[in-house]
Amino acid sequence: MNITKTTPWFLYVCLILLSGYKSVKGSISPSSEPTKDGKFGFKPTTLFVFGDSYADTGNTPVIISPSWRFPYGITFPGKPTGRFGDGRISTDYLAKYLGLRTPIAYKWRRFALPRQVVNKGINFAFGGAGVFETIFTVPTASMQINSFERLLRKNVYSPADLNSSVAFFSFIGNDYIKYNIFNGTSQGRPALIRRVTKQILLDVKRIKDLGVRKVFVVLSPPHNCVPLYSTSKGCNTSNPLTKLHNSLIREGLRKLNDENNEKSFLMLDFYKAFMTIFKYRGVPGVSTFSEPLKACCEGRKGGNSCGDVDIYGRRLYSVCKDPKSFFFWDNVHITDEGWRSVFSLLLPDSR
Repeated sequence: MNITKTTPWFLYVCLILLSGYKSVKGSISPSSEPTKDGKFGFKPTTLFVFGDSYADTGNTPVIISPSWRFPYGITFPGKPTGRFGDGRISTDYLAKYLGLRTPIAYKWRRFALPRQVVNKGINFAFGGAGVFETIFTVPTASMQINSFERLLRKNVYSPADLNSSVAFFSFIGNDYIKYNIFNGTSQGRPALIRRVTKQILLDVKRIKDLGVRKVFVVLSPPHNCVPLYSTSKGCNTSNPLTKLHNSLIREGLRKLNDENNEKSFLMLDFYKAFMTIFKYRGVPGVSTFSEPLKACCEGRKGGNSCGDVDIYGRRLYSVCKDPKSFFFWDNVHITDEGWRSVFSLLLPDSR
């Protein structure tokens, strides 16, 4: 698939999420324990990230990705950095919670100064990635883990590094996007979900078996509530496929945790957090979103998207005056303030 400056490609990279609603209480499962020193026995020193555009901090190529074009990054650090949003994303807020700096993107590891930066972790996440191959030629989850394993073979990380390490595994649903684009049937979706979730469980177990101490695994947020599919009045949250996807992950991680005494796998329930924010239009005492289902940055005409320009460099999009008042940055991705709100619910110390 060819990707041009005016093609809303990242809308296809939108992470298919599936729906259902419960309160956020207990959303760090199964142990519901925070992760700082004294909370589960060690202080994290290294963070490894595997995922898609919700976690990518700069791996996607500059030439094809809107994440490297204005106005992405306008809130933080004031310029595009390869993140899909106006500022910090999920990876940044998890790192903050752990007391770590955001790990460098794998693509830029050779340019890291000082070299100790690499020793604190790597982000392998790639916009458009899936558990399996998607409509883009990008590293799958298994390929990202392969890159991690190659670094281990080169002794970039010591056993001590791994013994105090945490992984973040955040693949939201580009596999389902591919299925929909190629006219997959509704009857076939449950089988696909079972295949995807089975591979997710194999992947996170592999990460643990490579020596990582704890692994955070994301549960899918509600697909129908991204601006691409929703309206300002609301979104359809009755899709049972969300419940199937998330319940299979939840049950699978419970079984993996039962196999060891450390309870190595922790869930971050994006679904509950997103739905709570939509219901209350923010997080009391943290944020307020007057229209939580509307995007801050939008294309001005059909077919245009945030960051698109014409052949003369003129903008084909509009940007809201205050990104902090919006949960969604574009038709799929979250604002800096939106992610801050999500993690304030999931991991209160990350505010």
